[in-house]
Amino acid sequence: MGFQVKKAVREKIYVKVALMSPSGGGKTYSALKLATGMANKIEQQTGNRPKILLGNTEAKRGYYYANEFDYDIVDIDAPHNPEKYVEFIEFAVKEGYGILIIDSSSHEWEGKGGCLELQQQAGGTYQAWGKVTPRHNKFIEAIADSPIHLIATMRGKDQYELEKDEKGKTSVKKLGVGAKQRDGFEYEFTCTFLIDQKTHMAEVQKDNTHIFENETATLLNESYGEKIMEWADSGEGYTPVVRNKDTGSDVASDDISAVKKEIIAMCTKLGGTKNEELMTTLKNYVPSGNPNAFRDIDKAKECLEKIKAIKPIA
Repeated sequence: MGFQVKKAVREKIYVKVALMSPSGGGKTYSALKLATGMANKIEQQTGNRPKILLGNTEAKRGYYYANEFDYDIVDIDAPHNPEKYVEFIEFAVKEGYGILIIDSSSHEWEGKGGCLELQQQAGGTYQAWGKVTPRHNKFIEAIADSPIHLIATMRGKDQYELEKDEKGKTSVKKLGVGAKQRDGFEYEFTCTFLIDQKTHMAEVQKDNTHIFENETATLLNESYGEKIMEWADSGEGYTPVVRNKDTGSDVASDDISAVKKEIIAMCTKLGGTKNEELMTTLKNYVPSGNPNAFRDIDKAKECLEKIKAIKPIA
């Protein structure tokens, strides 16, 4: 098999952003602010303003901000199977929308008719995932490959802690510790933010743009959407992703898929992007820092063994 070497060229990117937060953190509002900023920048650069479409799974919440932002909306009702979300993404592209918000993607995983329920319906065994995982992976691929800028919100896994104010009064604080989605889902995105439920301040968890990696927690607004869009458009054109028609994946080997899943699980356990030693090790093998970018199973296994020796952050 021959290999063709060519000069690496920075391409334009259909940016994918994830927002995670406990209930009440402001995911929908933040998503609309980012989307509006992205639309502003595209209009400045091209003279044409892209349409924004919001896929609403949160009852009437998707309509709360209709007087503040310009967007269309589609209600996504149960059952929340992966195919419905893939179809919705394809619909948005076909109808010419430039920016898509999925609010929230957690329903595809834990909602009525979502993957967790589908696994129970298939027998509830470990083997039952063999039927459900390929369907979930189609959803992941639709997000990654779709020729549209996409923002997906995710409900946070709630955890509580007691805190005292300056007067010594104790209160309960709700924390977001990851997303209600399959482990590693956040690695599929260009930028991933964790939004605090009380302050609505966002802390970056993953940032391929390098725009936010040195910033402290911040309130997401239109200007951040503009920055993301400016970075995404600083290339020479788009190259479509072509996946293997037989497997529906750009990776044909089940073995490497299993290794990548183990790497993702370890990354989650070790603290993700907050663990500098972990990210340095990972980027030595895949510069993007995305475990799903592995193509060589031997390299993936070698990386996994080194990651296993890393200590979780305190």
